[in-house]
This record gives sequence, structure tokens and C-alpha cells, in this order.
Amino acid sequence: MSTELSAGHAAVLARIEAGTPPPGESLGVLITLAERAGRPELAASIRLTFAWLELDMGRPAACLRQLDRASAGLAGVDAARARCLRGLHACAVGRHAEALPELTGAIQELRRHDNRHWLANALVGRGTARAYLHRARDADADYREAAELFTGLGERERAAACVHNRGFVAALSGDLPLALRRFTEAERLGLCVRRHPETLIDRAHTLLAAGLTGAAREVLARAATLLNTAGRDTKLAEATLAVAQCAWQAGDLALAQETAARAGTMFRQQRRPAWWVAADAVELASGKENNVATVTRAVRAAEHHHWPLLAAELRLAAAARHPEHAIRLLTPLVSVRHAGPAPLRALGWLARARLADDRRAVLAACRAGLRVIDRYAEGMAAWDLRSGARGLAADLARSGLDAALAGGRPYSILRWTDRQRAAALCQPSVRPPADPQLAELLFTLRATVSAAGGRPSAEQQRRIIALENRIRKIDWCRRGQPVAEQDWQRAELCAALGDRALLSFSCHNGNIIAISVVDGRYRLHHLGSERRIGAAVRSLRLALTISAGGDRNAEVVALSCARELSALLPVPPDRPLVVVPAGILHALPWGALGRPVSVAASVTSWLRATRHRQEGSGERVWIAGPGLRHAEREVRSLHARYGGRLLVGKHATATNILSAVDGSDTVHVAAHGEFRADQPLFSAIRLADGPLFGHDLTRLRRAPRRIVLSACDSGRSAVRPGEEVLGLATALLGRGTSTVFASVLPVPDDRAVGLVTALHAGLAAGHDPAVALADASSAHGHLGFVCLGA
Repeated sequence: MSTELSAGHAAVLARIEAGTPPPGESLGVLITLAERAGRPELAASIRLTFAWLELDMGRPAACLRQLDRASAGLAGVDAARARCLRGLHACAVGRHAEALPELTGAIQELRRHDNRHWLANALVGRGTARAYLHRARDADADYREAAELFTGLGERERAAACVHNRGFVAALSGDLPLALRRFTEAERLGLCVRRHPETLIDRAHTLLAAGLTGAAREVLARAATLLNTAGRDTKLAEATLAVAQCAWQAGDLALAQETAARAGTMFRQQRRPAWWVAADAVELASGKENNVATVTRAVRAAEHHHWPLLAAELRLAAAARHPEHAIRLLTPLVSVRHAGPAPLRALGWLARARLADDRRAVLAACRAGLRVIDRYAEGMAAWDLRSGARGLAADLARSGLDAALAGGRPYSILRWTDRQRAAALCQPSVRPPADPQLAELLFTLRATVSAAGGRPSAEQQRRIIALENRIRKIDWCRRGQPVAEQDWQRAELCAALGDRALLSFSCHNGNIIAISVVDGRYRLHHLGSERRIGAAVRSLRLALTISAGGDRNAEVVALSCARELSALLPVPPDRPLVVVPAGILHALPWGALGRPVSVAASVTSWLRATRHRQEGSGERVWIAGPGLRHAEREVRSLHARYGGRLLVGKHATATNILSAVDGSDTVHVAAHGEFRADQPLFSAIRLADGPLFGHDLTRLRRAPRRIVLSACDSGRSAVRPGEEVLGLATALLGRGTSTVFASVLPVPDDRAVGLVTALHAGLAAGHDPAVALADASSAHGHLGFVCLGA
């Protein structure tokens, strides 16, 4: 009988380890049989297994009941296992400070008994407790040792889970690319997400930390389905809280309150106070009716249970709603600005700015907070990850601009507005790492899109989306490179401008303002409502698009809109312009305003480009894509006049073009273009073998010195908080191209030939790029081309 019981217990343990646990009733039967057989020690050991199963299935209270009933009959290694389980139970309910001594004691005893399997379990639990207590280095060491033990025991999936947990620690520490890289590595090493759907919650939280709420929601939807099917109630509650945080971050406050309240109810039913405190904090921060006393209790509870970021965000939200209590709410937050994760430190600086009673102190706090965000974001090479991280700076930027405007000094305002967006296009022009997997995925995506034509089937569309997601995941894992801060002073800017005028725009409280610099004089201009100016920009774009087809009425409307917008430019009409757009002005066809205009992402980036302007050393490359009647004639004519390399017809493939343009002097592309506002680096130029994506351009070792994109919408960019911009043109500028000529509108094939021919003639004659484009546009009718860069 004893042998059969032991064999039955071993079989149950094997099923649990394989991820197919039996129903609890079978363990109950084994316990009853062991007690009848007079084997209390075996019954207690089986109860430990039952406790482990209950904990794994998300029933911590039931786990504790089994532990309490088993404890009297335990000794030796089983007593150490029980202590480990008590520590794991404390982790599950959020009592990490209590878990730590239990798990440390269990680890010491399990080392003495040389029980490597349970030692690894205890190390995983202690790693989790240490992570939530913000002891990242110690947590990572525990997970690393556990992974080595599981590997030695041949438990491949458990070892892979430890790699995933190291990603969880990296995310808590603020290293989001490393976190995502380890999550991906864990799956490659054998971690099955379908059997361990709780791992998706960690990935979702990491995406949420990067501001990628849409991607986080997709991951959480999959996690919720799998967790619900598996009956994993505790983790399902955590996923529900994460959905609430997604809604809160996306600004859907009603959904955030509703979902946080539902998560709070689930946590209360599970008797997990640390977690219902977090749910309460999200519900309150999302705007639930409250008074200061309620908020204060919630903040203290969140801090007690080690949710510092949630507590900080709740303090700031409550201070905005109850300004009369701002000092009481924000003063404790100021102390965190020098330690902890970057988002928490940035919120500490924001609290310092809001409490400061001196304009200079406000600006100093906002600058310090933005430096924290810049350092945080520069470790992320992926644009959507970086722009999401920089979204944390929006409140700091607003507070700084308010203070700068209150001072009324145009030079200071220009320095401030440029400071808040100087990180745009800040990625260094270094050779990107070779990534065969990325190259293969881009090749497959290109072939899939090409095979689908303009009307992909539902299956092809699913395939395209899956490939894009895999490419994005690889991009997210890339680490950025630090960029040395570059400053500038009045004298350098004036010398670089020469006879040009500078206009730097900003959006502030629903209005557009500008700082002009003309002959060394700085002025502040209030240009009017952002809504009114935005309507004029959209009207101009529409009229120009229609007039390109020969509609005379649309031409009249376009001229009227252009005159209205030109009247807003507070600089002499005879001066070439350098403009730093904001908001809707990024989509303005500046060439329609009838003067030479160079468009830059910031004053800093424009000056950086002028300092490091490349000399022409490579060859010229002329490229024509398929499907345009006049494209091949256009590039053959230019090639005949200027020489270089010609790629047309079947030779105009992505591989040939990437090889040809790498390090070239001048590149001219006449092709169909497509802009993707949702994913700017999947904007593309159509070639013989399919689309050439923005992701392809970021793989260039050396960017071309100058490029003309005679392609529809190739100059458009998506704009994110902090004026972070990206599109095909800005991807090239970020790689080191000095000047990009591109259109922010559809390009009529037949009318483009004369314009770009005149443009190249002006460039060959040594004219300034913006002047050459303005002259060509004036002679041949503007088509929405802009001159981007130096």
C-alpha cells in the first residue's frame, strides 16, 4: 500500500511539473489513503504538493489551509519545503517583505539538504520578493542561480522561465530593451506561453511602461483568454488591473475606473491586500470622486505595499484636482527625484517644479526632469519605444514652457522649447549591427506584400500583421547609444543663419506661438488658435492635392490658403527661412508659401547638421520604381546629364538599392510612396520586388549625403508627444543624411519631371538646397515638396 501511495504521489508531481496538474480530488484521495495506512508523514508530504497546486492555480487561501494542516507532520527537507511554500504564498498575496526571511531561511535549509529542485523554487520566489522590493541586482542574481540549477536538473522550461524573470527585473529597473530581449530569449529557450500565460502580463507591463498602450492591450487580451481557460484567477486579476492601467494611460478614464474597480473586487475576494491597494490607486488616479483624506490613505497604502510609481502618480493627479492641498500632497514626492527608476525620479522633479515659487527654480526642475527622461529614452533604439518613453516628459515640458513664457524673454523661450525637443533625431549615425533575422523578415514581408498586390486576402493580411509584429519586437530589443549633449549660444546660431530667418513654433494651451530670429534679434509671436491654423493647413493640403489634377477652382483655393498662412509668418518675405514646426505644421507644404524654406526637427539638430555637413564623395544613384509612366524617363534623363549608377526595371530591387545608396553622394528615387501614420517605419517606397521600408533604411551603414524622394507623401512624419517625429525622410536624417527633398502630398507623375530636373540643375549650380527647391517649385508649380535638414 505504501509503495502504491508513493508511486501515486510521484505521478501527481510529474503531472504538475509537466504543466498538466490533476484535479485536487485525486490528491485528497491520496491523503485519505495515507492517513488510513498510518503514514502521517506521507499524508503531510502530499498536502505540501496539494498546497503547491492550489498556489499554482491561483488559490492562495486554499494553499495556506493545506500548509497549516500539514505542518505538524513535517520534518527535515519537507519542513524546508513548507517554509518555501509559505514564502511563495506571501509573494502571491503581495507581502514581499514578509516573504523574504521565510524564503532566505528555506534556501539555507534546502542547501543543507542538497535539494536542488526546491532550492531553485525558493530562489525564484526570493527573486520575485526582492524585485518588488526594488533590490534589482539581488533579484537578478537569484533568478540566474535558479536558471543554472534548473538547467542542471534538465528542466529546460523552468530554466527558460528564470530568463523571463530576469527580463521582469530589467523592466522594473527601467531597461526596457533588455527586458523585451530576455522575454524573447526565454521563449526561444523553451518557455511555452500557452502553458504559462502569466508571462504575458510582464510583457504587457513593459510595453505599457514604454507608452505602447495598443500593443500592451493586444498582449493582455491574449493573456486574459489563456488565464481564464486555465482557471488562473490570481493572474487573471493582475491582467485586469493591467488593462485598467492601459485605459488610464490612453486617457479613457471611465474604462480605467470601471476595470480597476473590477480588479479590486477580485483581489479582495482573493484576500490580496497589496494588490487591491494598487487597484484602488489606479481607480482614484483615473478621476474617481474622492477627498484628500481618501487619497492620502490610498497613497500611504500604496507606498507601504511597495507601489511607489502608482503612489507618485496618484499624488500628482490629486494635487491637480485639489490645488489647495498641493504642498501636503507633493512635498513627500520631491524626495524621490534623486533615486529609483527614471520615471519615478522624473515625477519627483515634476513635483519640485509644481511646488517652486520662483520661475528659475521651475525651469531648473523641469530641465533636470527632462535630463532624466533623455537618459532613460536614449537606451532605446526603437523609435516607438523611445517616443513612448519621452511621452513621460509632456507635463515637464508644459510646466517649463509656462515658466519661460511668464518670463517673457524670447531667447529664453527659444532655448526652452528647443530643449524639450532636442532629443528628436538624436540617434547617432553609427553602423547598425548586422541582424540576419531582421533582414530575412523584411525580405519575407516585402515578398508577402508584393504577392498580395493592393488587395490582400484575409489570410495575407494576417500574415503581414504577424511579420510586422515580429519586426517590431526585434526593433524593440535593440539598445540605443548615448548621445553627448550639444549646446549652442546666440553667436553660433546667428553665424549659421546668415541672412536666413528662423521660426521655431510651439503649441501652447490650444494656441500656436513662434520665436523668430532675424539678424540676431529674437521676438515672440502669438499666431492664433491651433484649431484655426490647423484648418487652414488641411484646406491647403486638400486644395493642392485636387489642383494637381488640373482643377482651376482648387488652385484658387490653394492660393488663398497659402496667402492666409504666409500672413502668419512674422518675418520679412525676402528672407530664406529655417522653420522648426510643431503639431499640424509638420504636415504643411512649406514650398507653397513661395519662399525658400528648410525644415528642421529642432534648432539643435539643424545646427548639428550644419556643423557636420558631409562633403560629396560617393557616386550618384538614380532609381525608378514600377507603375509610374514618367519615372523611368525622369531618372534616365538625370543619369544622362549627371552620370552615376542607374537602377530601373527589374534591377530596382531593395537589395540592389540598399547596396548602391550606402555611402553615396546623391540619390534620386522616383516611385510610388506610402505613408503609415500608425507605424512610420513601415512607410515605404515601391520597388520592383516590393516595398522598401523605413526599417530597411535604418540598416544603412552610411547614409547618402543628399536624397530626393520623388514619391507621394515621402516627406510626411508621424508626430508624438515631445515633438518626436519619424517617417522615411526623418529616418534618413537620423542616419546622417544632410538634406532630404521629399513631398508631404501626393506627387503627380507627369508634373514631377520638370520640377526635379530644375531642382538638380540648381543644386549642380551650387545653389543653397532650399533656394534650389523654391526656384524649381516656382517655375514648375509647387507639388508639396519640402527641404528637410541642413
